[in-house]
Amino acid sequence: MANKTKSDYDKMTNDELVAIIDPMDSSQFSYVDADTKVRYFLYKYGTAFADAIKGTNLFFAGVVAQSISESGYGKSKLASKANNFAGVKYIASLHPAFYETQTKEVIKGKNVTITAKFAKFPTALDGVKNHIETLMKPRYEKARLNAKTPEEQIKMIVEAGYATLNATTYVNILKGNIKRIQNKIPIGKVV
Repeated sequence: MANKTKSDYDKMTNDELVAIIDPMDSSQFSYVDADTKVRYFLYKYGTAFADAIKGTNLFFAGVVAQSISESGYGKSKLASKANNFAGVKYIASLHPAFYETQTKEVIKGKNVTITAKFAKFPTALDGVKNHIETLMKPRYEKARLNAKTPEEQIKMIVEAGYATLNATTYVNILKGNIKRIQNKIPIGKVV
């Protein structure tokens, strides 16, 4: 498959874009520009996210950027094999199945690779809904109610225990995609 430019991708319909990107392996996908990757993810999963966050006080751009980062734009093994877009760990009493894989974690200040069980969902929509359900837990209430920007909300979510990575570092990873999402779909907090 010949490498395409951003201009080539911009000329494609969304369906054409998905047809080209879906079969790409990770090395081919790495050459796709970030704007196109965001467009691809939003077309495939944006409606599910919009529907799932209605009435939650979550910022659309923050939640989608978080899922993009956690799932490699929906192309990670966890997303493609388990419909898990948020790195949701498996809890036997809550999830129907699990997918076991290696993951990088920060434990006691050190980056380590561990094998962990992650929740496996029957469909992409189920995975998106579970991500939103996770963010609706009481420990994230302050972030939902008090955050004024997507970045502030994500930082508060991480500080409340969402990830092992430092909150500022985590937010900095998401900032570019938050802006790309806001440029494509300019909605804020969904109340």
